Amino acid sequence: MLDFTYIYILTATALIVLLTIIRRSNHLDERKNKFIILAIFSDIVILLGYVGRDLSEQLSNLFLAHVSNTLIYLFAPLSMFFLILASTKKLSKFTIAITVLEAISAFIALSSPVTGWFYTISPDVIYSRGPLYIYNEILGILFTILWAVYSFIEFRYIEPIDKLYLSEIFILQTASIIIQGMYSSYKIIYICGAFSIMIYYAFVTEVYGKYDKMTSVRNNFYYRSAIMRNRYTENFSVIMVDADGLKKINDTYGHDIGDRLIRIVALCITKAVGKNGSVYRTGGDEFVVVIKSKNRSLLERIDSDIHKNL
Repeated sequence: MLDFTYIYILTATALIVLLTIIRRSNHLDERKNKFIILAIFSDIVILLGYVGRDLSEQLSNLFLAHVSNTLIYLFAPLSMFFLILASTKKLSKFTIAITVLEAISAFIALSSPVTGWFYTISPDVIYSRGPLYIYNEILGILFTILWAVYSFIEFRYIEPIDKLYLSEIFILQTASIIIQGMYSSYKIIYICGAFSIMIYYAFVTEVYGKYDKMTSVRNNFYYRSAIMRNRYTENFSVIMVDADGLKKINDTYGHDIGDRLIRIVALCITKAVGKNGSVYRTGGDEFVVVIKSKNRSLLERIDSDIHKNL
C-alpha cells in the first residue's frame, strides 16, 4: 500500500462528512457556508494531489507527477484564502490586496512544470522544491494570521476561554506550515488544514449555540445552562430587564429600528454589569443578568447604572 494511505482515507472521509453536515446546516449564513465549502473542496483536491504524487513515484509517471504537484501548490493557499473570505463580512481593499497575492501564487504554481519555480521533477520522477517555494510558505503563514485576525474580530465578544480555544486552531495550522517547510518528507499541511477547518466549524457552531447573533450577549440556552450549573449554589443573584414599548417602536419605525433598540439595550446592560456577572438575552426584548454575588449595594449600583446608560 502507498505511504499515508490510511491517513488519506481518514482525512477524505472526515472532509466529506463535514461537507455534508455544512450543506445541511443552518448555523452559518449563506456567504460563510459557501466559502467554507470551497475551502473543504480545496483540501480534497490537495489530498488528491498527494495521492497522485505517491502514485507518480510508484509508476515513474512524469506527467502525473507534474499534475499532482501543481494541484498541491495551486490549492494549498486557496484553501486558506477561502477561510479568510469566510471570516470577512464583505470585500474590501485589503481583501483585494490578498487576492493579488493569491493570483501571483496561482501563476507561479501553474508555470512551475516549465519554470520549476515552486518545484522540480527529475527524469526519474524525484520531487524537489524550487527556488520560489518560500513564497508559498510565507503566503500560507500570512493567510493563517489574517484568518486569525478576522476571526478574532468577528468573535470579539466571546469569553477569554473561548478565545483560547480559537487560538489553538491557528497555532496548529501555523506549526504545520513551519514543520512542512523544514521537513519536505512530512505530509502534514493538508492533514492539519483539514482538521483546522473541522475544529473551526465546530467552534463556530458552538459560539452560535451560546451567543445571541443580534446582540452578542449570551442566549437563552446558555442562560438555562448557567442556572443548572448554579442551582445548588446560593451565592448568586438575578436581575430581570425588559424594554418597555418595543412593539410601538416596531409598529411606528419598523423592525430594523426595533432591532437597533434591542442592541442598544444589550450594550447598556453589558456596560453596567462589567465583570461582575453575565448578560443573557432570553426573549425578544427580555434580558437576564446573573451576578456572582448577593451584595445588595452592588446589585443596586448595577441596576442604577443600567438606567443611567439607557
